[in-house]
Amino acid sequence: MGLQTNSKSTNALYFFQGKIITGATKESHTLEKNGKYYNQHDSVSGRVTDVRVVEGYEGSQDVALTITDVDEKYTMYFGVNSSYFRSFARSVKNVDFTKTIEFYPTYKVENDIKKVSLLMKQSDAWIKRFYKVDNMGEMPSALPVELNGKVTYDYTSQNNFLIGELLSKFEEEKLPF
Repeated sequence: MGLQTNSKSTNALYFFQGKIITGATKESHTLEKNGKYYNQHDSVSGRVTDVRVVEGYEGSQDVALTITDVDEKYTMYFGVNSSYFRSFARSVKNVDFTKTIEFYPTYKVENDIKKVSLLMKQSDAWIKRFYKVDNMGEMPSALPVELNGKVTYDYTSQNNFLIGELLSKFEEEKLPF
């Protein structure tokens, strides 16, 4: 019958306090935040079929991973200047993008400090970080910056390096279809 229009849409995925959240209706939600309704999920799995860096909230950058699982397609968004990104990107060299990956966001509070991370599992094994605090390799260190009397860190050089590593690794391994 010639050309046809694919009516399948891509579901957007975001992180909130260690959960993957998707848009929902008032009648079928598990989380309400700022008058909007969401469903919460522990993990998502599939093959990464696209990796992009896109403009995010208020001019920041987000990573957009397209994840395909049989007949479902999702795009998972997270900020480049986030611990989700850094934990994910520091492990990318140990990922095989031609195989299914399961993504698990985490969240915990220690000494009133919120800590988040994005863990991955592949072939029933947790993916280890390639770049570690005690073995940074060629990855630049974060630079300490004093702001309002407190020391914080500027991850700009490190994030730019990790973006390059992520895009390069994906281009090397992506399937041609």
